[in-house]
Amino acid sequence: MIRRFAILTGIALMMLASCNSGKEQVEPVPFNHVSLHDGFWKERINTVIGTTVPHSIRQSETALERFRRCSAFLAGKETPLPETNRFISSDLYKVMEGTAYSLMYEKNDSLEAFMDYAISLIGKSQLADGYLYISHECGNPNIEEMGPRPYSWVVHSHELYNVGHLYEAAVAYYMATGKRSLLDIAVKSADHVNRVFFQGDPGYNDGKPVNQAPGHEEIELALCKMYSTTGNGEYLKMAKKFLDIRGVTYVPSGDGIMSPSYAQQHLPVREQREPAGHAVRAGYLYTAMAMVDALTAKEDYRVALDSIWNNLTETRIHITGGLGAVFGIEGFGAPYELPNKNAYNETCAAVANVFFNHAMFLATHDAKYMDLAEVSLYNNALAGINIAGNRFFYVNPLEADGTTGFNHGAAGRTEWFGCACCPPNITRLILQVAGMMYSHSGDEIYVMMYGNSDTDISLKKTDVKIIQETDYPFDGKLRIRINPEQVSRFSMKIRIPTWSRTGEFMPGDLYRYVDEAKELPSIFVNGRETTYAMDKGFASITREWKTGDIIELDLGMEARQVTCNPAVKENIGRAAIVRGPMVYCAEETDTGCPVQEISISGKAKGYHTVNEGILKGITVIGLPVMTTGETSPDLRQRTVELIPYYAWDNRGDGKSMAVWLKTELKEN
Repeated sequence: MIRRFAILTGIALMMLASCNSGKEQVEPVPFNHVSLHDGFWKERINTVIGTTVPHSIRQSETALERFRRCSAFLAGKETPLPETNRFISSDLYKVMEGTAYSLMYEKNDSLEAFMDYAISLIGKSQLADGYLYISHECGNPNIEEMGPRPYSWVVHSHELYNVGHLYEAAVAYYMATGKRSLLDIAVKSADHVNRVFFQGDPGYNDGKPVNQAPGHEEIELALCKMYSTTGNGEYLKMAKKFLDIRGVTYVPSGDGIMSPSYAQQHLPVREQREPAGHAVRAGYLYTAMAMVDALTAKEDYRVALDSIWNNLTETRIHITGGLGAVFGIEGFGAPYELPNKNAYNETCAAVANVFFNHAMFLATHDAKYMDLAEVSLYNNALAGINIAGNRFFYVNPLEADGTTGFNHGAAGRTEWFGCACCPPNITRLILQVAGMMYSHSGDEIYVMMYGNSDTDISLKKTDVKIIQETDYPFDGKLRIRINPEQVSRFSMKIRIPTWSRTGEFMPGDLYRYVDEAKELPSIFVNGRETTYAMDKGFASITREWKTGDIIELDLGMEARQVTCNPAVKENIGRAAIVRGPMVYCAEETDTGCPVQEISISGKAKGYHTVNEGILKGITVIGLPVMTTGETSPDLRQRTVELIPYYAWDNRGDGKSMAVWLKTELKEN
């Protein structure tokens, strides 16, 4: 029987069990149970719904045409063969998932009609036994990384990666509309995969179970969502089986994309201790490991996850929250290998990083994971989409010279990509951000992320309405109104970010402030400063709460200079400027010369909010610099404006940009 739940943020399933022995389960409040009001996230979501979703649907026509041709071919009609492609179907599925989420915000008959039409073509393209992979079904000429037969080259075919995204879209559309059409296709596919991979099906692999993990992870976390939605425990078992056979039943040999670590197949996942290989694949894997641990009430992967996370935050993450610094493998390099101009930092990897850390929070109740998710979200992830909502970054370097192509050949943003995983990925993330703001247990309410919003939460003793008012992320002041239905004693847990309460910008030892903060966090309840206990990064306030009580939080939000661990050789003699959770950068539009020709000459001073143009509403920072170089040969001191990293390349391509700026002027 299908169980109707409110749709939960990407990895925030209705946690049926907690891996915290003896601790009550923490349940996230679903994004469609949180109302957003005017402010940062409301504006972003309006743009995604009004511009990005329709734009993405138009760009998905090629993928949709493949299903038209496949369905016609299977029906015996004369038709050109679909274009051979391993993964383009997954891009369409992600577009459909984002469209389903948008329908939860606003009913739209034309979008629903698009979904129903696409679903009909997908259903007609699925074989009777549940198999769904167009190139093999239509007998397209073999390509090296697809294999000659179904499931004959699982390490690179993307067969299971594709259907994983299908499952996520199916869950989203069912929750949005109650329609079973896509969910039925997903159930048929998942049952087929279970037979072929773990039981044996006479139509595949000579009847022997394939028993091999996919090269590109995704199906594992998608199966967890299928389990949560359908209640079929077999799907959770499948997710765990795919995790446990990785690096056990199959280990590739070779270099590059055939190296054992590229798809995290170098060791059983329980024995892995460092992030390795392709960053997006790794992020989806770690997310699934955390989800399965939580849903099975076990800690089978806890040691591995803790070690991987610690290593990542100490040696392999950019200050923007970007993962996968190395071109070629699109993944992790050696410890402290964090280049600037040549950084990869795929947008999808940032999305996966947010999902991973949110899953880790739900399993541990530790705010440090939300601290990292926030940095990745506001910087690397948001940089992946322009402010207008119709041009994108696949790659997110920390420096650009304005001419060198980095974004799949472009020196700026583009409208779409041949491999279009990133645009719909950032779309579906933005639409789910509200689902990362609140969670609760029996007598605790967690405020995890900040934005103008309200929600209703059911505790053991009473229902509570929470109303949050703030100009975050450009202001560190927040008002949280607490309205319980009846006077009741419970705990409000308010996240105090790493950037606000420690000497580090984010957890780990990579990025430290140059000087002490002038503004320390303060909390007032009903106008009086209050004491509180810190509990895993949360300020915990336990008392009798009544309707009309107000918590006022001031995190302080001064512009501060950050230096990098000297083990990152490229950043020696350089500094970055941050404010709150935001990383700032210099862009040539504001410096008037290539940013490589400027050097920090004093502390950041003053900031103001832009009141017109594409950057309207964004706070910019004034920074004293010295300039010298080919375009400004005479040493000159002046003040330039820095903008948030996510906002760069919104005023025309071909502009230089840098996050890490020189602190010592060197002669040319």
